[in-house]
Amino acid sequence: MEAWMRELERRSTLLQHTVYECPSCEQRFLVTRRCPDCNLMCRKLGLGGNCPHCDELTLVTELIASDVA
Repeated sequence: MEAWMRELERRSTLLQHTVYECPSCEQRFLVTRRCPDCNLMCRKLGLGGNCPHCDELTLVTELIASDVA
């Protein structure tokens, strides 16, 4: 496990940085595991948060990939 993931887990804040996506409407949520509109359980995408530029929920892996490209 990555060191920063272990640190978040140690601080008990790992869940606060987890992005989920509804399998039906594809809406992304931070922390929320059930889509309020579709009433379906969301799938876990990974760690992320709000993009500093557009305020959309973005995964850490997406930010890394955009920096590499």
